[in-house]
Amino acid sequence: MKLNSKYFDRIRIKPDRDAPRLEDASCEWPGCAAVGAHRAPKGRHAEGQYFRFCTDHVRAYNKSYNYFDGMADKDIGAWIKASSTGHRPTWKLGENSWAEARRARERKDGNRRGFRHDSDINDPHRMFNEHAESWRGRSQPDIRPVRNAEAKALDTLGLEPGASPEEIKAQYKTLVKRFHPDANGGSRATEDRFREIVQAYDYLRSAGVC
Repeated sequence: MKLNSKYFDRIRIKPDRDAPRLEDASCEWPGCAAVGAHRAPKGRHAEGQYFRFCTDHVRAYNKSYNYFDGMADKDIGAWIKASSTGHRPTWKLGENSWAEARRARERKDGNRRGFRHDSDINDPHRMFNEHAESWRGRSQPDIRPVRNAEAKALDTLGLEPGASPEEIKAQYKTLVKRFHPDANGGSRATEDRFREIVQAYDYLRSAGVC
């Protein structure tokens, strides 16, 4: 692919000539008259807004910055759980309103056509329950096999196979606080690590491990 293609020229982003230059901004630290060449996030409820600080003051600000400052532990846990789905509402499979409406239509169609639900079937010879009866009373193995994907997800969280759901949740909460970009002064250096942690925990939740 040619980097000097005309197609690259069409999509290349042009600099905004009217935007203020970083070297023209003043440091917003009280009493400081230096150039505010560095951005620092303002914090929760002010996403996308930044302070302008000089080098010394942006370092001091980043050392004391905490995105979760003032939040209770239960609120932090709720925020972390919602962040795994982009803070969008979710449902378990088959539990949303669309699924319930579909089941209602199926019941209505089945009744119209003369179908009966399983609970209404008269099975005096136990032909349909024979297989189910053969499994009743059997004890399930205590040790659950660990799949490769599950082991990899646990390793991403720094846990060994067989970790309990409580250990997984506690470790996830600790790692999110440590690697969230907003908890690192807006730095994107930990963004990939944070994404791996969220994806690993999301897989463990979908697999029913925690």
